[in-house]
Amino acid sequence: MILCVDVGNTNIKCGIYYENKLQSFFVIDTNKERSSFQYKVLFEQFLKDFKITGAIISSVVPLLTNIIKNSLINIVEGEIFILNRNLKTKLPIKIDNPNELGADLLAGSIGAINKYSYPLIVADLGTATKLYVVSKEGAFIGCVITAGMDASLKALINKTSQLMEVSIEAPQHILGKNTKTSMQSGIVYGQAYMISEFARRIEKELGYSLNRVLTGGFSSIIKNEVICFNFEPYLVLDGLFNIYQMNIGR
Repeated sequence: MILCVDVGNTNIKCGIYYENKLQSFFVIDTNKERSSFQYKVLFEQFLKDFKITGAIISSVVPLLTNIIKNSLINIVEGEIFILNRNLKTKLPIKIDNPNELGADLLAGSIGAINKYSYPLIVADLGTATKLYVVSKEGAFIGCVITAGMDASLKALINKTSQLMEVSIEAPQHILGKNTKTSMQSGIVYGQAYMISEFARRIEKELGYSLNRVLTGGFSSIIKNEVICFNFEPYLVLDGLFNIYQMNIGR
């Protein structure tokens, strides 16, 4: 069984793969104050019924990358990979500075290619909302990054005296009848329609259509509102597993 770990700014998403399929999924909250031992205790709770023979980690939190790896050393029987430019991915990166590319975007691209082929656009709704493109030649060619739903909501509340905390969920109607549903509409539908329009504009800029893929922690909230996107909640983990397979025994 292979453990795939995606370390994000809010959550650490983990998937256990066996016979090329995701068998189990769990989430640990991201806490920069935890030690390797504390993370080890948490992982042991989730992995006690599984025999893990290999692992791969993607991380956008540099402080935690080695902490998470060290926490897994006595749990994982085989090799533990950290996703970086030294691993084989077969994905050309055609941006100004390839070293800037986040591990989550790299893994998500591989996951999307394996499911839908290129050209494609991925909308990943997490702490930040990211839209990234793999071209018709099969290269990563660029990205759009903006504030995610939670960050947008917190900024709105912090900068506005009379607005309150609300849950991030889609209201029944776009046009709100009170402060709560008005805010929910702006945060949720605003993201959905932004993503749909970004996809349309990017296709126009490139001059060809793209397969559209939706993923990330907030993606389930808007999956019925975006236009022609395929919903893949475990895309980054799937991509990590694909990359693990490319590199094991190399």
